[in-house]
Amino acid sequence: MPVVSVCIPTFNCKHFLQKAVDSVYRQTFKDYEILIVDDGSTDGTEEMVKSNRFSGRYYRFERMGQQAARNKLIELAQGDYITFLDADDELYPDALETLLQMMQQNGPETYVFGHYAGLDEAGRECLKTKPRCASPLTAADLFSFIHVKTGGTLFAADLYRKEGGFDAGMRRCGVYKLQLKLILKYRFVGTDKPLFKKRRHSGNATEMNYDWRTIEATMLEEFYYLEGGKDVVPKRRAMKRL
Repeated sequence: MPVVSVCIPTFNCKHFLQKAVDSVYRQTFKDYEILIVDDGSTDGTEEMVKSNRFSGRYYRFERMGQQAARNKLIELAQGDYITFLDADDELYPDALETLLQMMQQNGPETYVFGHYAGLDEAGRECLKTKPRCASPLTAADLFSFIHVKTGGTLFAADLYRKEGGFDAGMRRCGVYKLQLKLILKYRFVGTDKPLFKKRRHSGNATEMNYDWRTIEATMLEEFYYLEGGKDVVPKRRAMKRL
């Protein structure tokens, strides 16, 4: 069995998916599997994958939503650890090697993560700025700011399954919601080193509109008042965020 399952959910992302897969092929650490769950794409993704002789496992399902697709990836993964890679993002060549070194240094019940660079539609890179935070990351820090993205992370597959995976009903903030749950039980250790490139383009859901912000605010309120947040996030800090 592989050490790492590189799990890629995709939906109508044919034009970027091959670049994501190629970035995995370039990894300095080689004991991995690539696992793609196609969430009902209608843009010819399946034909593209088959014609390119993809060296991994590919599954196509009827449309179920992004978080459900991630849960399906957790179910199908054969590796000891899972790293998620969005279909329009790319890994730096030493990403898996760096994450595994961090895991070995901190223990298997650790959630490790790295920083990222932005990619514009022309493929130009720009290192993103973010507030500095201590490592290990505290629950209060994560509540105050989304320091951890979906990509550039590593966590044990068995622990993802034990904790129930992602909330399939979340249209946004599903990853953030699970991370807040996990940080109450597991250490979050990060590095400022960029491990992946996050692409911004007209087809991804990065806009900050009222609907998205309402979902985020409701999720944060539930975490703080109902799911243990009051015990770990100082009230003044929580009220500032809310």
